[in-house]
Amino acid sequence: MEILEVELELPSDKLIRETMQAEGSGLGLQLSRSRLEELQPLAGRNPMLAKKVIRNERLGLNQSASPQHTQYVVIMPILIACLMAVGVVRFIGMGTRNKSLYIFGGVALIAGMTLKQVGQVRGDRKRLGQ
Repeated sequence: MEILEVELELPSDKLIRETMQAEGSGLGLQLSRSRLEELQPLAGRNPMLAKKVIRNERLGLNQSASPQHTQYVVIMPILIACLMAVGVVRFIGMGTRNKSLYIFGGVALIAGMTLKQVGQVRGDRKRLGQ
């Protein structure tokens, strides 16, 4: 199956505001230019998201004009460093012929890798109130 790759230009801010104005007038909302300017960052450059923003405005859900995104702290390097430290304990046990340290390091390494893999399983994520 051959699929043609097409690159589309991003819509301009004016087009997004016109889309928002048209959606608002379709829903019976009278939006001022200043209110459209406040709501436009919520939509970015996406016309479908602009329509959703106006529908949310009609329902009164756009109380705070902030973009819908979430910032996360990446702790994967810390987890990998901890797993490496446990792996080093295993090799220290092997080098010193300490059987209990070797077994503990191996079991802890396997348990850590299992927890890391289980932590990557993602379920259905929903925002509060949806």
